Amino acid sequence: MDKEYTLIEMLEWLKGHYKKNGYKPDSYSKEFLPARVALYCSKTKNNKVVEEIIVEPTTDEFLSIEYFFPTLSIPNVEMPEAHPVRIPGASPVRFYQYYFPNAKIFFAYPDYAKENDKFNEFKEFCQDKGIGLLKTSKASIEEVVSACSSFDKICDQLVKADKSRKKIEHIVSEHLENNLHYLVYYPEPVYTRRAITGREEDAKGVISFCLIDKQQELKKTVYKGKLKELASKYRQEADSDYDIAEKYTKMLWKKYLGLEYPNIQRRVESILQRDEVYREHFVHQFQVFLIGAYILDNMYPEIAGEFYKKHKCRIEKVWLAASTFHDFNYGLQNFDTWLLQFFEDTLRVKNRQTKENLNLLNLDSAMIREALFDKIVKMTYQLKHDWEEVDKEHVISFFYEKAVRDRNHGVLSAISLLKLYDESNEKTRKINMKGILEAAIAIGCHDEDVWESLCGCQGYRRSSGKLPSGEDECLAKCTRESLLWSSKKSRIYKEKIAEDTNKNIAAKLGCEKWEREIMCGRTIDKIEFENYPILFLLIFCDSIQDEGRITSSDNISQIDLSKLIDVFITTEKNKILTTVNLESNNAEKKKDEIERVAWCLKDERFRVSINGTLKKMDGNGGG
Repeated sequence: MDKEYTLIEMLEWLKGHYKKNGYKPDSYSKEFLPARVALYCSKTKNNKVVEEIIVEPTTDEFLSIEYFFPTLSIPNVEMPEAHPVRIPGASPVRFYQYYFPNAKIFFAYPDYAKENDKFNEFKEFCQDKGIGLLKTSKASIEEVVSACSSFDKICDQLVKADKSRKKIEHIVSEHLENNLHYLVYYPEPVYTRRAITGREEDAKGVISFCLIDKQQELKKTVYKGKLKELASKYRQEADSDYDIAEKYTKMLWKKYLGLEYPNIQRRVESILQRDEVYREHFVHQFQVFLIGAYILDNMYPEIAGEFYKKHKCRIEKVWLAASTFHDFNYGLQNFDTWLLQFFEDTLRVKNRQTKENLNLLNLDSAMIREALFDKIVKMTYQLKHDWEEVDKEHVISFFYEKAVRDRNHGVLSAISLLKLYDESNEKTRKINMKGILEAAIAIGCHDEDVWESLCGCQGYRRSSGKLPSGEDECLAKCTRESLLWSSKKSRIYKEKIAEDTNKNIAAKLGCEKWEREIMCGRTIDKIEFENYPILFLLIFCDSIQDEGRITSSDNISQIDLSKLIDVFITTEKNKILTTVNLESNNAEKKKDEIERVAWCLKDERFRVSINGTLKKMDGNGGG
């Protein structure tokens, strides 16, 4: 098989086919909810629908009754000893037959599907049930089996009964029974599948449909088969997006990293979401992974060989570890917030000082006791090889303080990953230490508070507090000192600032020595994809992934988030260009974030378009 079709491609071909034949096509229309049909086509006469066709496409190479028409067994919860209700041939298309009794229902399958014995059984089953089959390609759409609406099928059987009361009773009884089974018992679990019901677009943690469909196009990465499986089954899934993200993350870690993904983050997520301004992080990680997987797959020949030569590890394995773990310890960073809430709710502790004494977490002694300081040293030495020893000491001190004082979730997550790797079974590992170190470095540096310091302070995040006016105190101080701020954007320095000026700024702002040494030294200057591909990609994908990250607060509305419209991979002058197209109702806020990212990332092959305005990752954010 040279190329596997995507669902989007097949839907476009089918829509064109029916439109050409006088039908009006509609794809995944909310008009038919709770039915979520992939393609609905109709013909009207005198404003009345006279013909309806529904098509359910599949890109699968192998078609079988067992997979597409399984028997659904529903136990009686109140009477476990009772016989379960059994629905033979349970599937969305069988539901459509009863929900749309006048419509002809078709399965559309790709022309590369294997027409073996299983297929022939599948074909005979469809013929018996009145379900049509369409052999589909871009060039042609062939009706292999004709369809018969449920209403016509009942009428034909009644005519054949030839007024026999007994035969008529049998026919009506059979159809009523099946009908009720589908409409009453179908809700659990099949009726809730996205292919039928859709989903709440403004729900927490929803996975982008665009991003799911992009996985159908993967060709190179080692886990392409699993992600294609996810894409082909996603709209048929009954599980929540949280369950799907957890299931695939655990499976991918075990199969391709040889590691067990910890269960704790998913459980902590529900606690963190009690904070009304908290943004979802668990499904977010999985979506960041999917974006990067698609980008890496398209750049694969260009970067995979060099990365493997340097680290003896496949780049997509490192990306899997980094992306799905980068916010793992966000709960620890917010430990105070949710633990204080816990004490208040459960112990009814009201006194602020009492609560503060209860929630002390001594990370300093914990790190020393667990010998985690060694992990920071490993990360530092891997981050850059040509430093002087004094520079290494500054970076080690910076990461240590970030972990102990700030409880920075990126640094803590990186340490957790290294510790998890050390404690794993050496015989079952499928990624080496060099690969895990690359992932840990990306995780440890992905947070804006860290990468801004490493690239040289620009005043984006540094603040000793807020003035009554709401202005950042550190920015106000810099402005009062008439230091070189851009007049166009008050938060951004002009491109060239001398190192001694940087030191004066840090000193006047009262920055800690361990911060000042890093901020003034421009430790790694710009983060280039060529030198730090995993770190670059993690910062890039993390900044563009907003979908499903809504909060409970009225002050932070979903309209402030951006939606992924498409990821375009093109070639220009032998360069592979990645353009992410975002749509936002608060474009200025998102543009401001992308400007900051574009200041630290340097590779013009990566671009972000927000409501039509394009920004290159050229190391010149701020303008």
